[in-house]
Amino acid sequence: MKGFLGPCAAFLMLALVAAPAAAQSAGQPDGASGRSSDYTNQATRLTKEDLAKGRKLEDLLAEDKSAATELAKTLSLSCEVGDAVLAAEETAPIDGKNTTVRTYEVACTNGIGYFLFQPGEGAPTGVSCFTAEANRQADITAGKPTGAACKLSANVNIETMASAAMAHAGTNCLVNKTARLGQNAKAKVEYNEVACADGRGFILLSAMPGSTVRPQVLTCKDAGMRGISCKLTDSGPIVTKRNFIEALALHKVPCTANVDRMHVIGQEPAKKRYVVEFVCPEQPAGLVAFIPVQDSTAPFDTKSCKDAAKLRAVCTLNK
Repeated sequence: MKGFLGPCAAFLMLALVAAPAAAQSAGQPDGASGRSSDYTNQATRLTKEDLAKGRKLEDLLAEDKSAATELAKTLSLSCEVGDAVLAAEETAPIDGKNTTVRTYEVACTNGIGYFLFQPGEGAPTGVSCFTAEANRQADITAGKPTGAACKLSANVNIETMASAAMAHAGTNCLVNKTARLGQNAKAKVEYNEVACADGRGFILLSAMPGSTVRPQVLTCKDAGMRGISCKLTDSGPIVTKRNFIEALALHKVPCTANVDRMHVIGQEPAKKRYVVEFVCPEQPAGLVAFIPVQDSTAPFDTKSCKDAAKLRAVCTLNK
């Protein structure tokens, strides 16, 4: 099967090994040489030896899925493999040695697709189809040779893939546009913004290799509290941590000089207030603020953790 896809696996894997810092932020190399062929066309996979042994194409695909499943487990990746294909098997120079690199594309049942790389006996790694497509588009814009694109039926259209991941996470959204926002390398989570056909917008969190986090969805407002801003949709004013601290100062609550810790307990749907726990030098035992946002007519209020607990707003910062 060597050369089945051409140099795709080599240029992907070489950059990940040679430039790990760049790989964390980009996931694919700059200046990649070569283009991927249509490796989902399986007609050429059966060799004369395979045919002589009575092997069928289904046998090869079953082996692909089994190997990719083991690779996902090795990577501690949150992915139950629904479909997989050996996209490439190439020899590439890694750390001064010619190494056989196998690249698998996988489609997970949670909706997310990945390229997974196994460099001989070395440590495996991988990138999501979101990352692969974002970098491919960046290459097109820059006039560079493009990197590989995911091609399994579940992954080939990024918007369709995102819609499936959103549905798996509990949010129905016919995605018509996506934008890659970046990664949290420490948490091994990546963030992609999605715009729905009905005008709504969300942030989709998904696992990077090494993470067992399931796909999660944040509203643009909740994402704003984490310092992540939506740009594809007009989701109204973004509420951030700074807004909450400013609300304390506006109402002259002695806790603004140095907020040590803050935790958003939740929201009151009827009154449209955020319920936020604070710990600061002036409030060492904790304070819960009920902060109205947008068009809410409910009053701003604060309570001790003890009193807030009676309203089922439980403090957690001080155990």
